[in-house]
This record gives sequence, structure tokens and C-alpha cells, in this order.
Amino acid sequence: MKVLKIVGIVVLLLVVVFGVLIWVNSRPISKDQAVSEIKGFVDNSLNVKKSIYSALVYIDAPQKDLLVSYATGTTNGELIKTDQPFHVASVGKLFAATLIGHLVDEEKMQLNDPISLYLDDAMLDNLFVYDGIDYKDQVTIQNLLSHTSGVADYFAVEDNGLMEALYQTPDKFFTPQELVQYTREHQSAHFAPGGGYHYSDTGYILLGLIVESVTEKPFHENLHEVIFDPLAMNDTYLMFYSEPKNGKQPIAEAWVNGHEVSQFQSVSIDWAGGGVISTLDDLAIYIRSLYQGKIITPETLDELNQFDYEFMSGIAYGNGFMQMQFEKFMPLFVYLPKMTGHMGVLGTQLFYDAPSDMVYVASFGSSDATAASVQSMMQILATVHRIK
Repeated sequence: MKVLKIVGIVVLLLVVVFGVLIWVNSRPISKDQAVSEIKGFVDNSLNVKKSIYSALVYIDAPQKDLLVSYATGTTNGELIKTDQPFHVASVGKLFAATLIGHLVDEEKMQLNDPISLYLDDAMLDNLFVYDGIDYKDQVTIQNLLSHTSGVADYFAVEDNGLMEALYQTPDKFFTPQELVQYTREHQSAHFAPGGGYHYSDTGYILLGLIVESVTEKPFHENLHEVIFDPLAMNDTYLMFYSEPKNGKQPIAEAWVNGHEVSQFQSVSIDWAGGGVISTLDDLAIYIRSLYQGKIITPETLDELNQFDYEFMSGIAYGNGFMQMQFEKFMPLFVYLPKMTGHMGVLGTQLFYDAPSDMVYVASFGSSDATAASVQSMMQILATVHRIK
């Protein structure tokens, strides 16, 4: 799903006060004190909005000998558990980018390839027309990965997009082709390829279709064959399309604009842009394995991790990856690591810091939790830094 830009407004209002609190409360603490503080931050996040009912947080910081896996709140009428599967939302863009990286490693494509090599004219029709010029033959794989193709976003609120369809048409099943068709019929390109940055789930649907075109296999089969099965991510799958090896377990509630949508057919609206169901442990395995070179080569990962664009101040964007640059929120945060990964509209986060081998995973299960989840991450990372 689209990561709503409202996170920027709310976080920037909070960071000044938060920064002062960190500065005042910067004394060294023990590991036990850190664990207690981390759990307290997560507990407090449930009180930020009435529609944040549960939270899952995992942090593994080997240099501090710290591993915390914590669940708080309720879901489906029961206490949420640390192994509860949840909708990853736009964290799933990491998987799409990884599959593209794998195809690059197999020499089946290059990032600067025009997408017209893999998708026919009918699929690309009227998606990249700007100022009367059709740029469909100039759009590259890299443009789609980095949200610089100009294509519109079917989730975009300002374009009367499909976000409300999640709860207004709960029985509707969306095919990838229908999602692209919506953009084709109702939206217009924002700029010529390379002429700007515009976050677009439509672009990631096209990437999923490209993966299918190149491999001649469904997108979900690629996910399992390249990522999930080799890494024994046995509780991870693409909702509506595949099954986890361990069998399906109840999915944590997912609240969008006050509506619980976790079981709706309309969640099919997120496919290659974020339709994956996973767990804290599985996501931690994936992100660390990715940076250890177990899925794609370090050279290809470096290409994906070129952070040349700005999602918002403090969050840089590369080719399917985000980088948290907290010092741009406030200079006092310069000591926090530049975590690399992605986040999603449900307060979902998956980030890694290569220098310290630190993994951070979270899910707050609500579109109201985007800002709260970023604040919690900053608080937790600051606490880890203080461990003596």
C-alpha cells in the first residue's frame, strides 16, 4: 500500500520535543533497562489513536547482545502473539525489488532496460502520456523501482484513487490487470520518465507483471522459489495466491481508515506492491540474508541501494528500498543508524543496519499508526544506543 505522506507532517511536529527528551535522557543504561523501556514505548503506542489495537516489534542488535521480540494488544478478540502473521503492506516492495535483482544476476535483464521489452503496447497504453507525448518506450525498470517513471498511483487520494475500495467493496477481487486499467482510464502521468519522483503502486504492479513475463511463471511462484523456500520462511506467502509451508494461521487485524480489512477479498488490491503475509521472524531472516548476499549478489544489491531520491525529508528512496536519515529530521539524531529497508501504511517496518548487523521489524496494524511507528522506531534505536 501507499505509505501516506501524513507521516512527514506528524513526525516533524513531534521530533523537536522528542529530540530534546532524548538529549536530556541520554544516560547509559543496562540491557535489562533497555528491554523495559522498549516494551514501554511499544505499549504507549497503542494509546496514540483509538484504532491502534496491537503492535509487534522485533529488534536484534548483536553488538549490544540484545534480542527483543515483543507483542502487545489484542487481535481477533485475543492477545496478539509474536508469531502472529500480518499484512506487510509496502514492505512487500522489497520482495519485488529482490526478484528484479535476481533476474539481473541471472543476466535476464538490466535495470536500464526499457519496460517495453517485457510488456506489450496494450499493457502500457496511456500510462506514460505526458503533455501529449507517449513515453512508454523510454520508461526503464529502474524508473519503476525508484518511482521516477511518472506513472500515477491507483491508491493516490488526490487522484480519487482506490484506497476507499478496500472497505467499500470488501467482496471485490482485484486482478493486477484491473489495477493497471484503473490508472489507464482514470489517471494521468505526472511527468516524463526521470523528470521527478511520484510514489506509485501502479509501477510495482507493472514490475510484478514483468517478473511474470521474463520467468514465464506466476509472481507468487517466483517469490517462493527465489526467496521464501530457500530461506525457510515457512509462514510467509502471497495472500490469495499461495500457501505457507506451515499452514495458514489467523492473520492479525489490519485497520484502514477505521475499517478492519484483514480478511476482505479487496485486499487483493495490493499484489506485487505489498500483498505478502509474513511474521516478525520470517522478515528478520529475509532482510539479514539479503544483506549477507544469500539471495542476490552484493553488487546488485548496491545498485538497488543507491538512494538518489527523496520520499520525504529524512527518508531517502532508492530502487525499491528506503533509507532512514534521521539527522534530517533533527541534527540531534545524527548518531542514529541509517536503517535501510521499507515501511508500509499499516505501521509496518523492515529495516537493517549493515555496519552493526542490526535488524528492526514492526507492525502496528493500522493506517493511523504510520507516524507512531516511526516515532517508536526512533525511540527504540535511541535506547539501544544507550546500552552500556
